[in-house]
Amino acid sequence: MLRILSRVDSLAWKNRLGLQYSSRYVSRSMSSKCTAGIIIIGDEITKGKVADTNSHYVAQKLYALGVDVCKISVIPDQVDVIAEEVALFSKKFTHVVTAGGIGPTHDDITYQAIAHGLQQRLILLPELVELIQSHFKIPAPLDYDPLNPPTFPCDVETSSFNPALKMALVPASSRLHHSKGLSVFPMIQVDNVYVMPGIPQYLKRCCRHLETLARNPDCVFLSREIYLQADEVGLAPILNAAVKEFASHVSFGSYPVIGHSYYRTKLTMESTDPARLDAAHQHLSAELPADCIVPYDPQAIERAPEVIQDIIDGQGAHHRELHAPISNAYQVIEECLSRYDPSEVCVSFNGGKDCSALLHLIHAAWMTAAARRRSSSSSFVSGQPLRLRALYIRGQDPFPEMEQFIEDTRQRYDLELWTVAGPVRSGLKIALDEHPEIKAILMGTRRSDPHAANLQAFQMTDDGWPSVMRVSPILDWSYQQVWLFLRRLSLPYCNLYDRGYTSVGNRGNTKPNAALRVVDPGTGLETYRPAYLLHDCMAERQGRL
Repeated sequence: MLRILSRVDSLAWKNRLGLQYSSRYVSRSMSSKCTAGIIIIGDEITKGKVADTNSHYVAQKLYALGVDVCKISVIPDQVDVIAEEVALFSKKFTHVVTAGGIGPTHDDITYQAIAHGLQQRLILLPELVELIQSHFKIPAPLDYDPLNPPTFPCDVETSSFNPALKMALVPASSRLHHSKGLSVFPMIQVDNVYVMPGIPQYLKRCCRHLETLARNPDCVFLSREIYLQADEVGLAPILNAAVKEFASHVSFGSYPVIGHSYYRTKLTMESTDPARLDAAHQHLSAELPADCIVPYDPQAIERAPEVIQDIIDGQGAHHRELHAPISNAYQVIEECLSRYDPSEVCVSFNGGKDCSALLHLIHAAWMTAAARRRSSSSSFVSGQPLRLRALYIRGQDPFPEMEQFIEDTRQRYDLELWTVAGPVRSGLKIALDEHPEIKAILMGTRRSDPHAANLQAFQMTDDGWPSVMRVSPILDWSYQQVWLFLRRLSLPYCNLYDRGYTSVGNRGNTKPNAALRVVDPGTGLETYRPAYLLHDCMAERQGRL
């Protein structure tokens, strides 16, 4: 346990710093233009052992709040380096966000480095000490007085500190932001520096504090995008002309993409003036070749409930061809969620086109049901909402592309993914033994699948199989309807389908569909058209061996 080594009149000293801090903060907040710098801290990042996702998330968050992110820096766990960068950023930008290095171990030195950079002492912050005591069930330090907490030099040796209490040793002007309903991880603010953990899940919860602390009420960044099935070289003259005409109020960006299922180039326009932004968007849309513009929706997953409901209600551009199949499938899903508690349901997901379509429908229904539960005071239970569970039964020798797509899908839809080894029957038994609460599994089975011709929307598994209700919402969908649904709604699917695979098993029993083969008459080069261009649904499984 920590013993108090020295004591000064820390409360008075902290109050003095607090007055300095307040005047500095007010003077910065009066500016109509807000800027920010992001500092990502960690040897694991600079050495390439861990991929940084935090800077991307924080930058998106700040941009949405009207804050212009001017610089992102990635630095190692070194006190002098962190101190110098924080001091520089703090003077240069309205807001500074750091991520990483605030845990209990020897290499968690961010608090000490910030204190050094901003020329402050360290303090055992009483509010933070109380939180840590409660969470870790530890007593207070010997002789600790929260009304007169001890302070230490920024280079104090911390090895004698209780590891948990080390996380309460922060720069003396620190303010604690913590709300039980908002964040399970407290956030420390030191002057204009917001100090966040490096664990992405905790950082995202901390970022919610920025909505009140960093929002710029005088600025809203607006953006528009145009997605094109064309390369940058052909677009450059048109884009250059638009930049020349609108550059004083609109900023433009051009971003080529390799291997995307929907587009090859994304053009962006950004401005704080909605009229000029609309004018720039209309100008480019009129000048670009119409057959190159792709009606792509980058928010397809987030907007799932409203888009699906619009189709069911007969609204929007998709309702004519998709109204009946979506309405019928959604009705089965809603019946499933009314028969069973959410904790008793999971979706079977192997990355294929059919279960990808089904997953999106279930996601829409799941989000809608969760919103209803939140709005119902009688049935709402506080805490984190139940995530949609998905079961992946991995067969032998799967395609690496499919494995990657499954992982990407887990992240996109925030799934709780259970992965078990196949074959299907034994994998299902393992899954149900581990999760005996599951009573129904939603499946992407269609009647054209083997042994599915007489299947019902709700049907228990056959004799000799683990007992569970099979729910098949898209049972009567055709091959073309699956692809119409995926493509019209801009939904992600495995890139194997863009290379001529129409029904995917494993690497040993699947090849591209010969019906999609194209041979260049000049070179003899063999390629395959994408799966959604297959018109004969009876040829869907021709690539299976």
